[in-house]
Amino acid sequence: MIRVDEEFMAEVGLAEMPAAEKQEFMNYAEEELEVRVGQQIGARMTDAQLDEFERIFDVAEAAEWLEKNVPNYREIVENVFGAFKKELIAEQAKILGY
Repeated sequence: MIRVDEEFMAEVGLAEMPAAEKQEFMNYAEEELEVRVGQQIGARMTDAQLDEFERIFDVAEAAEWLEKNVPNYREIVENVFGAFKKELIAEQAKILGY
C-alpha cells in the first residue's frame, strides 16, 4: 500500500521540513501518487473496464476488481511509488529551498 508518512519523508530526505509544510507536502504527494498510479493502470484498461471501475466506491471491492482485471496492478503501484521516491530524492534540495 502506498503510504506517505513520516517514514516516507525520511526516506526521501524531507524529514526536516517544517511541520506545517510537511503535512501539506504529504497531502500533495499522496494526491500525485494517486494520479500517477491511476494513469498507469488506466492506460492498461479498455474503455468498458474504465467505466466499470469508476462505478466502484468500496476500497476492498476496488482492490478485488483490480486483482481480477489488472493482475499486475501491485507491480505498477510499486514501480510508480519507487520512481516518485527517486524523483523526490533527486529534487530534495530544491524542495527544501537550498
